[in-house]
Amino acid sequence: MKQEIRIIAISSFMLLLSTSYQAVAQGASYVDQAGRSLTFAKVPERIATIATPAGSMVVALEESGDKLIATSQNSKNAIMEGVLNEFFPELNNLSANIIGKQGVPNIEELLNLNTDLVVQWARKTKSITAMENAGLQVAGMKYKKLDIAKTWLTDLAIILEQEDKAAKILSWHQSAYQRITDKTKLIPDEDKPSVLYLLNEKRAAGPNSHFQFFMDTAGAKNAITAKASFVDVDAEMILMADPDIIWLFGFNMKMTPDKIYANPIFSELKAVKQRRVYKVPVGGDRWDPPNQEFPLGWEWFTRTVHPDLLDGSIRQSLTTALVMLYGKTPTTEQMDHMLRKKINRDSLDYAKIIR
Repeated sequence: MKQEIRIIAISSFMLLLSTSYQAVAQGASYVDQAGRSLTFAKVPERIATIATPAGSMVVALEESGDKLIATSQNSKNAIMEGVLNEFFPELNNLSANIIGKQGVPNIEELLNLNTDLVVQWARKTKSITAMENAGLQVAGMKYKKLDIAKTWLTDLAIILEQEDKAAKILSWHQSAYQRITDKTKLIPDEDKPSVLYLLNEKRAAGPNSHFQFFMDTAGAKNAITAKASFVDVDAEMILMADPDIIWLFGFNMKMTPDKIYANPIFSELKAVKQRRVYKVPVGGDRWDPPNQEFPLGWEWFTRTVHPDLLDGSIRQSLTTALVMLYGKTPTTEQMDHMLRKKINRDSLDYAKIIR
């Protein structure tokens, strides 16, 4: 039932997109996720994205880095950690000075950059009003867990007049999900390994977070049973959970498999004994949050749990996806970097997982 609901939700994208775009094309107002009517006299040429991961979505829809002029520091870090800045060298010049203390937009910087569109969190109504009062046009985006990939691509496609590209991306999402879950849905519960998704040394993803979707899709179960989105954990709780596998949050570069393996406190964990601790990759963007590269994360998670389950190879999937998303073919070295070959080199079957 859950699988059918997700497929139906993804399929509904086409109807949603055609209806919304028609309204803009006819000169009517486009209603953003903050419930505000926006009118675009022309396609924006200088875009600043505060809401994450809108920046890399703009690049994917345009197959260019020309229109993205500024983003959050966190998003810029992802662009630099992956390969997007190599695909589009102009992204090395992105401003990351558009957000000040407590997340307040730096309006002066936005104006100095001649920004003609700011993508902001829809809930930040005061800052949206302040930016609009300064003469900036702002589109609001809601954090909708799994729906970010669908709804944000939908809205950005309307704004950028890239509806065909967005439809292509969402169609790939649907077919990739079907391909993986056709296999993983057949795995009995008793054969599903337990996974601990560590965001940092003291925080883990619970069943109510969007990370649970990765586990369900990959044919795994959550080592955290508390009904919460995120759970504060200590060493004792991790030892009690005793996961078969540990996934390490891609955003936290201080947390790597070698540090988990070297920590004597964790020496008796099954995941440590079996060397099944893996750092989540980064491509054009990180694979932890829902974004245009969503299916690559699904495949990687699945291969770490069941290395022999899926046909083909993740390198083949990665190459095909990046050509479709960005119009770029990655080199072997770039794929090694994205898949974190060096960071995960001491983990079980990693050569097979990323073959």
